Amino acid sequence: MTHEPELLDIAEAAAFLHVSRMSLRRWTNSGRLPCFRVGGRRERRFRRADLLALLERSDEPTRTTPVLGHLCGLYTSVAARERRAAAFLAEGLEAGGTCFLAAEPTVREGVLARVACDWPTARAGARSERLVVAQYARSPAAQLEYWEAGFATATRAGARELRVAGDVSGGRLGRRRSFGDVLVYERGYDALSRRFGVATLCLYDARRLSGVEASRVLQVHPDMLRHPAGTLVS
Repeated sequence: MTHEPELLDIAEAAAFLHVSRMSLRRWTNSGRLPCFRVGGRRERRFRRADLLALLERSDEPTRTTPVLGHLCGLYTSVAARERRAAAFLAEGLEAGGTCFLAAEPTVREGVLARVACDWPTARAGARSERLVVAQYARSPAAQLEYWEAGFATATRAGARELRVAGDVSGGRLGRRRSFGDVLVYERGYDALSRRFGVATLCLYDARRLSGVEASRVLQVHPDMLRHPAGTLVS
């Protein structure tokens, strides 16, 4: 007697991959991810084996970071930094949100190129006023002042949601200030982001952090404790 494979509904599959249902619908429509259609409403069902196969394909633009709260991601390559930032921003743009990308110009170019390549439905948003690009300021106080003004402006304009993806390690704040100053900034930003309800992904180059520094970075991103450890490093 043969057993039918376990099928997951779209909510279960989204939780399994740590992505949105919108992403799953897009991938099934494009043929990237197989699915079965069941019932009169032709609802999607997914095999666990197909989801695992998708995770193993490193070139897939899957979002490996959760989207709510003040989060951090440690990257070990330029490509990983671009993938994570692009996926995080694209999800927000597709949902009609206002997104901020804080990084040096060359990094921004790479992230935006990744959005255009991997997330075609987010291209229009990336070219609109809903994507704000900036560089990190030289001091924590100046950067926090910038964020507060930007979040207030976007909120008054009726933004559906706010997101920030920032390359902290590669920016002026991370390169030219002491590590203690970076932690001061993160604590101040945590309070500010909660006040405005901003989903944030702070990116750090794991190759430039000691074990103690990486631990302290995680401590100032307490929302990471709610998510699987596998979403942290790429």
